[in-house]
Amino acid sequence: MTARDNLEHSIDAWIEENKNTLAEEICELIRIRSVADKDDKIKPFGQGCRDVLEKFTEICERHGLETQNHAYYVAEAYDPAQKEKKDRIGLMGHLDVVPEGTGWLYPPYDGIRKGGWIIGRGSQDNKGPCMAGLYTLLCLRDLGIELKHDIRALAGTNEESGMEDAVYYRENCETPDFTIVVDSPFPLCYGEKGIVEAWMVSDKKFSDKVIRLSGGEVSNQVPGEAELVLSRNPQLEALLEVKDEECEWKTDEDHIIIRAKGTAGHVAFPDKTKNAITILAGFALRRGLLREEQDQNIMKYILEASAGTDGSGLGIACSDDISGALVCGCGIVQTENGTVRLNVNARCPVTADGHELLAKLQKHAEDKGFHLEKTRVLESNYYPKEKTVIQKLSRTFQTVTGLDWEPQIFNAGTHARKLPNAVAYGPGCLNDLVPPCEPLPEGHGGAHQPDEAQSIDSLCLALKIYIFAVINIDELNLREDK
Repeated sequence: MTARDNLEHSIDAWIEENKNTLAEEICELIRIRSVADKDDKIKPFGQGCRDVLEKFTEICERHGLETQNHAYYVAEAYDPAQKEKKDRIGLMGHLDVVPEGTGWLYPPYDGIRKGGWIIGRGSQDNKGPCMAGLYTLLCLRDLGIELKHDIRALAGTNEESGMEDAVYYRENCETPDFTIVVDSPFPLCYGEKGIVEAWMVSDKKFSDKVIRLSGGEVSNQVPGEAELVLSRNPQLEALLEVKDEECEWKTDEDHIIIRAKGTAGHVAFPDKTKNAITILAGFALRRGLLREEQDQNIMKYILEASAGTDGSGLGIACSDDISGALVCGCGIVQTENGTVRLNVNARCPVTADGHELLAKLQKHAEDKGFHLEKTRVLESNYYPKEKTVIQKLSRTFQTVTGLDWEPQIFNAGTHARKLPNAVAYGPGCLNDLVPPCEPLPEGHGGAHQPDEAQSIDSLCLALKIYIFAVINIDELNLREDK
């Protein structure tokens, strides 16, 4: 048996011995509703994010690690015996989650274990992988593997709604020489598309016949439900006599309430989603429920803007040879005193200029009677895949799994775009390699979906990849790549 075989045997045995504890501690984190709220009086991101960060540090200290709480933006854990080493490798995840939404078959914050899976908001994105980063540090320590780098487990609290946690950490703390961000699909994401986000606001208001239009909670999630409330009118009720598979309606004394049901999911991966805003807008126009011309024009643009996922309905479609086509979606629609606000979230090719795309979006919106507010541009990041560290991480994945997957550009955004010398390297695709969780309806089980679920075996495979990855890149002078 070779030295590597002996090492692999020891790592496999350690993972098996600690597998149950890992799963239970992930459930501890899931049981805290940690949706970031910047408007909460408990700064920086609300009581839930504060509580989950404290629970994470409690778990770390339970395992004999020292911790630092960086003003509730980021928690950092390390082996006190290694903290004097000048070179560092970080493994960073996040503990904040998107809102739970509706349609769950299981309680979103109970942290249920069922058939080898953990079900709960954050199990995949990103509390499970975040704990795999922590357990990487624990395994290396417990097995006495000598490294030249001090290994740091990092956990942020604002990845889903701005990444201010990573910015604070970068600007106020000593960042690692290289950071593995445990929040993406393997084999490795050596670049991330830029992000353009904006609120499109109608210049004209809905008539008083439209009481309310609402759908979605966060920009980066395709909404699974949307609602339109109209003034009650016998003529409109007659138009609703024929049933519809994707919409249902009811009446009260004064209103007709129409609800559309789509398939929720991450806006960066729209293939398996159905936007409820699009469904609702199409239904209202198709049934002739809007009698006023201004109402029809506003709803037509909502349909046009939200229907496609390549930006063609917004005048911003583009692509490049490195990262492919732009991907976009409308995650939120709401009315305020009759004015419509529609949120747009676009993931742009790495060679595209985000500010130029924003200008095109502005022009397109103005031509349709809308203007932009609260715009945000996150430029893409790109880490050439020819670099030695990228090659080593890719080969580690291939060696451990036996799969020949190649590095990729990522549609979603991670902390890697906000940290120096960082790449995303996560278990987001490994659930597909194991038998599925008990049958769940379409649109359930994924990140940002109801009944979000994480395979424990897949996460343990990711843990093994991380352990070998750290060992394999430890020999490099990672400071040279900064």
